[in-house]
Amino acid sequence: MIDYEALLGSLFDIVHVTDAEGRTLYCSGRYEEFFGIDPREMMGKPIEEFYHLGYFAPTITMRVIRNKKKVHTIQTTRKNRKLFVEGTPIWDQDGNFSGVVNTSIDITGQDQLQQELNEVKYVGTVLQSEMTKENNRQKGETCLIYRSQSMEQVAMMAKKLSQVESSMILLGESGVGKGVLAKYIHECSPRVDKPFVHINCGAIPETLLESELFGYEKGAFTGADKDGKAGLIEKANGGTLFLDEIGEMSLSLQVKLLNVLQEKTITPVGSSVSRKVDVKLITATNKNLRQMVKEGKFREDLYYRIHVVPLEIPPLRERQEEIPVLVHYFLNVFSQKYCLERQLADTCYRILSEYDWPGNVRELENVVERLVVTSHDVLITPAQIPRYIHNQETSVNKGIKVDRVMAMQDAMDEVERQLVHRAYEQHKTTTKVAEALGISQPSASRKLRKWQCTM
Repeated sequence: MIDYEALLGSLFDIVHVTDAEGRTLYCSGRYEEFFGIDPREMMGKPIEEFYHLGYFAPTITMRVIRNKKKVHTIQTTRKNRKLFVEGTPIWDQDGNFSGVVNTSIDITGQDQLQQELNEVKYVGTVLQSEMTKENNRQKGETCLIYRSQSMEQVAMMAKKLSQVESSMILLGESGVGKGVLAKYIHECSPRVDKPFVHINCGAIPETLLESELFGYEKGAFTGADKDGKAGLIEKANGGTLFLDEIGEMSLSLQVKLLNVLQEKTITPVGSSVSRKVDVKLITATNKNLRQMVKEGKFREDLYYRIHVVPLEIPPLRERQEEIPVLVHYFLNVFSQKYCLERQLADTCYRILSEYDWPGNVRELENVVERLVVTSHDVLITPAQIPRYIHNQETSVNKGIKVDRVMAMQDAMDEVERQLVHRAYEQHKTTTKVAEALGISQPSASRKLRKWQCTM
């Protein structure tokens, strides 16, 4: 005599049979081990009741009943087990649908093994990537540290544009790494053996910027070097000229820069003789130059000259997956620089990853350096992380706080106004605002006009 229950138990971990309405007719004795339910409690009861009580997800029996077809899925139980479940419709002798039989195989161990294998592969990839970047850093070459898809696209486009002579402008908030990207573009270009000159137009006083950029002849002005001085543009001849914060340049200097781009010549201060220069121009700004053109603060002809190829770097808060990698990178950099052995507690990575970083990568770099030099022990703990970072984490975890009673519609309007303004501050375009808020672009445009966000 064949013991069919023992036979089924040897083939499957769980067997569950219901009638055409989903009421339990039979279930294996091991049900409690996997689901936390006494199989006797299930007899005659609709399986959906136990699904709604959270004993397993997703449900499969009702799908088979609806579709009258075989269905399979991966099911997670209340006991945190992973099961491969196959639901099969049962037909009687007359061809009428009469019920469902579910057979399940425990794949919890296999799932964990696959996850571990994936993690090993990922760590191997990361390690290889970091080793390559570290080798480049030791050679004095610029390396881009990124993990997000958005930054991967930026890096790919930067490498492609490095091979052409077109002027390009790097856009993004302060501290996102525009200077690093400009140096990377230069090192990928055919001009790599020529000079790379970085000029921060906002860091040099306006009265000195012209002579620093274009140079001057001897005796050009009081206090000038008796032999004159070559300008930074001339020093970049044959290489790459990177003008950071170009929005800070005065209108008079913009005219002279336009002449450099159009005529490929410079005229030093105090001279009437032009000199030929050959530079690849990269500019950068965190300002809205188009708006500055409308306001008469930036020349329109220069705007179109430098805006041939724009490349926007997303802020760090939009690529949070890169924060732990950047933290690890800067931790190694500063540990080596100051000859200190420092490690971060795992909790520190989580806290730093949840912070918005309004100062972007530059702020992150400064915080990591601070942690390295101020820590008295090898292990850096959460208590050493600056208080303002903890405060933001606390406020974010608390969510929206209601501190007074108001009309429901007024409260909804106020939340909408804040969300729209915050989204506009971060993204600047209706398309990105719409994506961030999960609404259509026309709706985003209407809400931006409603709350007077100037595009």
